[in-house]
Amino acid sequence: MTDVTKILLNWSNEPQAERGEVVAALYDELRDNAARHLHKEGGRGDLQPTMLVNESYMRLVNINRIDLQGRTHFFGLAGKIMREILVDEARRMRAKKRDIALQTQFEDDIADENLPVQDILELDELLNGLEDIDPVYARLFEARAFAGMTIEESAQSLDMSVSSVKRKWKIVIAWLKEHHGVTDN
Repeated sequence: MTDVTKILLNWSNEPQAERGEVVAALYDELRDNAARHLHKEGGRGDLQPTMLVNESYMRLVNINRIDLQGRTHFFGLAGKIMREILVDEARRMRAKKRDIALQTQFEDDIADENLPVQDILELDELLNGLEDIDPVYARLFEARAFAGMTIEESAQSLDMSVSSVKRKWKIVIAWLKEHHGVTDN
């Protein structure tokens, strides 16, 4: 068992400095995930991948009470935190009345799904609605889209079979496509 794994499995009991070393060791993967999801519309917007990872880093090392199950669980948590930061940034930008929406761009398997949603606030609203139906659906999307996990890694992170994750993933994508652009009026 590597030192990283030991610290992840004992996260709540590890000193903040040790947690920081783990996040630093996984920094490149976190940055790749962050870069995948930030897309600056015409050069607008203040959030860069490095800034997103640094903010995630600060939040991750300050979590004291969590029972991490390992690396994939850690990346799932990091994906959730990145989503929260992106949503906060999008709200900040809207509050400045810039008429700008923070955009996200999906790559690889997620891009192949042709999701019509790019505005991070709209995506957050959709994921909150999906979470009301079943929180596992939202966690699955976070794992795949924000944490960059494969189907197999998502299955491990969510403690599900690969076939269940594949089935739920199809439901998530269909639900997002169906509810894109629908407002509660």
